This record gives sequence, C-alpha cells and structure tokens, in this order.
Amino acid sequence: MNELESLSTLYRDICVTYATLSISYLALSKNSTFSYDGGVGKRIIFGLISGLVSLYLNEDQWVISDSFFYSFELIPIILVTFYGGWLSGLTAVAVNIAFTGWFTLDNLLITLIFTSLILFKVWEKKNNRVFYTTVVLIVIYRVVAAGLLVPQALNWSQVMIYQLISVLCLAICYHALNFNEHHIHTFFTMKFRASIDKLTQLNNRASVDYRLTTIYNNRQACGLMILDLDHFKFVNDTYGHDAGDVMLSEIGRLLTEAIRDEDFVGRYGGEEFIIITHRHEPQTITAVAERIRQLVENLTVELPSGEKIKATMSIGASLYLPGMSMLKALKMADEALYQAKRQGRNQVVYSRLMPYSVLGDNIAKEKYRR
Repeated sequence: MNELESLSTLYRDICVTYATLSISYLALSKNSTFSYDGGVGKRIIFGLISGLVSLYLNEDQWVISDSFFYSFELIPIILVTFYGGWLSGLTAVAVNIAFTGWFTLDNLLITLIFTSLILFKVWEKKNNRVFYTTVVLIVIYRVVAAGLLVPQALNWSQVMIYQLISVLCLAICYHALNFNEHHIHTFFTMKFRASIDKLTQLNNRASVDYRLTTIYNNRQACGLMILDLDHFKFVNDTYGHDAGDVMLSEIGRLLTEAIRDEDFVGRYGGEEFIIITHRHEPQTITAVAERIRQLVENLTVELPSGEKIKATMSIGASLYLPGMSMLKALKMADEALYQAKRQGRNQVVYSRLMPYSVLGDNIAKEKYRR
C-alpha cells in the first residue's frame, strides 16, 4: 500500500485471519483440545494453514521504501506460535519465507521476532499479560526498525495508526481463540466426566452401554469378558468401605494398564467390570483373560490403615457374533462368570459359544464383499 488503504481492505484481512484460524482450531480440536503439546501432525497442519494466511495477508502491503513495508503477515505467525508452539510457528515461518523470496529484509525481521517468541516459550506462559507484553515489544521493535531502516521522512501518524490496527487485529483473534480453547476444553472435560467412573477412572455404565450398542449396530464381532472381584463383600465388611474403594481404584488402574489400545474396559456395576476385545479369536480372548487374572492375583493393595491385602478375580469370557442379541451375548458371559465362581473362583471360564468364533470371520468377509 502506498498509503493506508481503505478500512474495508483492513477489515477483510482481519476477518480472513480470524475466520481461518478459528475454523482450523475447531477442526483440529475435533477429538481433543488442540494444544502445543498435542499431535505433531496437527501442529504442522495448523502451521501450514497459518503460513498460507500469512502469504495472503502479504498481498496487502503499505510500502514505505523499496525494501521495507508493513503488512498483517506477522499476525498469524504470532498467533500460531502462542497456540501451536514452536513447531506450528516454525512451519508458518518456513511457508512464508519459501514463497516470499527467502533472503529479504522483511523475512529477516520476521525471523528475529519469531526467534524471540521461541526463546521466551510464549506458548507455555500464555496469558493476557504475556500476550500484550509481547505485542507491545513487537510494536516498539517495528517502529524502531522503520525509523532506522527507512531513509526518507516517515508519516508517523500513519505508522502508529497501522500499528494500532495490527494490535487490534491480534487482540481480536487472540481472544477469539482463547474463547474457543476455553469452551472446547470445558466440553471435553464435561464429556470425560460424563463417561468416566469417578472412583476407578474406567468407562462408566453409560459408556459401556453406548459401546455395546455401537458394536451391535455395526455388526462387529468381538470378545466379551465380565470380571468380578472375589470376596469383595468380605473386604468391605472387614476393613470398611474406604478399603473397598481403594481396592476398586487399584483394580481400575491395573485394568487400564493391562488392556490394549484397541480394546475397551469399563465398570459394569459394583465390583463387576467388563472388557470388550476388538479381536474375537478364542486364543486372543484366552490370552487377555488369563493375563488379567494373573495380574490381579499378583496385586497387593495397601489400605489406608497400612494393612496389605491380596485380591483375586473370576472371569467369564464369551463372544458377540453379528446377528445375535447383545443381551444374549452378555448373558452367556455372565453365566460363564457364575460358573467360575461355583468352581472355586480365581479362574477363567469360557462360554459354549467360543468354538463358533469362525462365524464372526465369515460375517466380516461377507460385509467386506458388499
């Protein structure tokens, strides 16, 4: 820009920056709140998008001299560094530099400002005080750079107006992203609390029912295990309910660590738990069930009183095969559990459905052909 362009152009640039970064942030927060310590791929994507926005903003320039101009290109780079950390910021800077001539005075100034953001690790100290301190220092730096690097007389009123508009744009986008971050974080926190059992930190009954319904609707074969702590009533009656809570909490921790990423574990009610395995082959279910039984058998729980007690667990294992009732599948696992109890506890009993696991493979192949 040879002079400060119309407010409509500046307004458009602010809207493009705000809308693009906000929508990108929301999209990257689909499954969990996007943050500087999140997935590498997400941070790179956020940096790429911000770099492209920076290139777009670079088209609207207020040219002060042959080698010096003002634009809003730095705004998305600053914001992405605050929210995506050094990796997002570095990606945005790399995109900007790669498409704007590499070794230019403008790119040198951008690199110096970005380096300062990295040295201070602004993403770890993100709050209003740090943000506005950073913005004020950048404004001072840009004004001083203009005074030192531009030989001709400057229209200082226009310089300061441009800085003011830049700060306004930064502030709007920063607080909008802050708003998004806060509400997304609140959403996932409430979602977590609504789906997790507070005592054991396992999936609660509502989550279990939802998972079973999803499996049923998707006609997906799986392994089912119902687990029950042996003599848990004796623990409550002898040592008190606080001791029982400690034991349940320890069992929850053990089960969380014992299952594979693709499997599902939840508290089914009281001292009962349920595990849903992604694979339904008998050898897989047998290996998982027996490993968990042994882990519980080897567990020592220290009570609030300082006493240490042991625990054992009975397990009933079965299958769910597409086409059958989920209630029937659960009943068969439950019957296997009670058989394990009757046979002396601390053992795994398998339902009569286990030999038919091959039917699940056939149904899966038929579904794939369709």
